[in-house]
Amino acid sequence: MKTIFIFNDSRHTDLSTHMTALGEDGRRVATIVFDRNTEPHYEYAFGCKHELGANVDASISIPVNDTRRDLFASYDRMYGAGNWMPLLIQPGADNVEWRHALELYRARAETVGASEPRFSVAALLRIFDAVLGTPAAPAPSADRVVH
Repeated sequence: MKTIFIFNDSRHTDLSTHMTALGEDGRRVATIVFDRNTEPHYEYAFGCKHELGANVDASISIPVNDTRRDLFASYDRMYGAGNWMPLLIQPGADNVEWRHALELYRARAETVGASEPRFSVAALLRIFDAVLGTPAAPAPSADRVVH
C-alpha cells in the first residue's frame, strides 16, 4: 500500500488554495487549485474524506466530484488499483515520511530540470556543414556557447 501525502502547497502570494498529492516515492500526482467555493471540499476531492455534504450546490459538487474521480484514476494508474492511501498533512506537521518524499521529489526535479548540453558556435558550424553540405564561415569566437 502506497501512501500519498496531501498537503497545502500554496505560496503567500497565491490568491487560491493549491493542494498537492505527492507519493511516498517522490512522484507528484497532481496539484489542484481550489477557489474559495471549492476549497472547503479539498479533503473529499483528494480522498481524505469519504462523503461530500448532502446540501452542496451542484456548481460546487460537480467539479469537486470530477476532480476526485480524476485524482483516483491517477492514483490507480501510478500505484495500482486501490493500492494507495491518501494521508492529509496538516500545516506545521512534522512527518518524516513526507519530508523524505519531498526530498525524493526535489532530487528528481533537479535531474529533470538539468540544463541541456550546449554546443559552441564552431561545433554548430561543423554540424551545419555536415548536414547542409555548405562550407561554414569561421566563427568570430569559437568559445562562445549558443543557448
